[in-house]
Amino acid sequence: MKQPELGKRIFELRKRNGLTQEELVEQCNINVRTIQRIEAGEVNPRSYTIKIILEVLGEDLQNINESSLDEKNVINWTNTELKSLNKSWVFGVFYSIITLIGILMEVYFTTHKVSGFWLLVFRIPYVILFFLFVIPFLKGYKIIAQKFNNTLLIKAIYIYFGIAILISFATFFMKSNGFIGALEIAIGVFLMMIFGVGELIMGLGILGLKENLGSFAQVTGIVKIVNGIMAITLILWPVALFLIIPILILETFFLNDTFKTCKDSIIHDDTAHSLK
Repeated sequence: MKQPELGKRIFELRKRNGLTQEELVEQCNINVRTIQRIEAGEVNPRSYTIKIILEVLGEDLQNINESSLDEKNVINWTNTELKSLNKSWVFGVFYSIITLIGILMEVYFTTHKVSGFWLLVFRIPYVILFFLFVIPFLKGYKIIAQKFNNTLLIKAIYIYFGIAILISFATFFMKSNGFIGALEIAIGVFLMMIFGVGELIMGLGILGLKENLGSFAQVTGIVKIVNGIMAITLILWPVALFLIIPILILETFFLNDTFKTCKDSIIHDDTAHSLK
């Protein structure tokens, strides 16, 4: 039985037994959040987790058609992978901050007269810090993509990273003359368009995780797709520019939520093993 039918079945069994979610999780030794997401059909739990829940509910796993559970969703996470996934959302916070600083400073540079020396003083260390943050941030996405066999997201990550390099390189051609000149406008249009492409592709990749990670992945993916389209059209690029930071914050929360979900699944499965 697949989701969301599995979650509905567990909900019906719990109600039939007169148990609240809190009472059920106490007997299963898992947390309320896990039961909530299973019953809502937002996650595909492993067979061991389902077995311990069904045993408490007085149901046989075979009667729920164990053979129909999607075994490809059985994910084994190593401690190294979980640590990298945990670091990715932390670096996502710094990535959001430095991106905001970069946007504000480049706007300032294009509207004020600043010497080429001071432009380099800011841009060179900025680019170094930028990639120190964006690499571990994207590594979290790469781990998730590999675990769930999301080839589109893997390709999107490399494209997104390549675009980040291109954007960083292109900014060095933007000079400060005390006004926005033709060169600045041309480069700005180019940067917004390729940024939009990156957002669109990443959004499509993240959207592909909705079957594995639920509605959070779906919302995050759709938001990035919409923002990418707005940037590409150029007409709505001010809106897309304004939404960059909120979307990065959303992605940070998404990575953090994914880390907690994956960590919880290991803890719960280990508990199920010990109770077998």
